[in-house]
Amino acid sequence: MSRINLNDVEDGMVLLSEVSNKHGNVMLKPGDKLTDKTIMLLKSWGITEVDIEGNDGDVVEGKDKDILNPDIIASIEKEVKEQFFDFTDNPFMERLYGIVKKSKVKCAAEATIGNSDETESN
Repeated sequence: MSRINLNDVEDGMVLLSEVSNKHGNVMLKPGDKLTDKTIMLLKSWGITEVDIEGNDGDVVEGKDKDILNPDIIASIEKEVKEQFFDFTDNPFMERLYGIVKKSKVKCAAEATIGNSDETESN
């Protein structure tokens, strides 16, 4: 199970595990569907990460997946895997791999959007 930064959570995502405040009070339960309002409330409670159903930390999802050619994503995966040694038995390294991969995919998607905006304005 991996955690996702609250800044990356989107409306409609479903919690995999409960969310508790700093006093241990359960604020949201597993299976609760997040809305923009609940995401804002989580932030106001000081929550920074949550467990989301279907999030394994290694999967590229959402708009980045829709924007990028699958070959580009595969190329990024290959590049990042070459930078990491065998990390399958190390949860920290698995999470780090997922973060690096997601960051590189996000940068590639933003570059693609930027390039398409420049092409449209010409």
